[in-house]
Amino acid sequence: MQVVKEQIMRALTTKPSSLDQFKSKLQNLSYTEILKIRQSERMNQEDFQSRPILELKEKIQPEILELIKQQRLNRLVEGTCFRKLNSRRRQDKFWYCRLSPNHKVLHYGDLEESPQGEVPHDSLQDKCKQHIDCCEWC
Repeated sequence: MQVVKEQIMRALTTKPSSLDQFKSKLQNLSYTEILKIRQSERMNQEDFQSRPILELKEKIQPEILELIKQQRLNRLVEGTCFRKLNSRRRQDKFWYCRLSPNHKVLHYGDLEESPQGEVPHDSLQDKCKQHIDCCEWC
């Protein structure tokens, strides 16, 4: 019964547009074909759950997380421009925000037009000097 259910589910994932296409997909997914697919999936899963793979994953995970953190901080230091909506939902101004290179101050401010490239810190009027600590999103 499980094989029949799997045949139907796999045939439906192809999103057949007619009943004839659905029947054709079912015929292509014979009992032996389902067994081959299951065996292949089991082999792939076993490869990724093997001890050497798990040890490698455990070893490189801290390095990967540090790389992700640095990339996110670098993106914040570059800054980003956003469209600013006014009370009438018009998008005629811009808002720019960026993190200082020492990662301690968040600079932001309004702009009349979309900037070409980076906006210098001193041209952004507002600052947030709260303690900015890396959290789970960094």
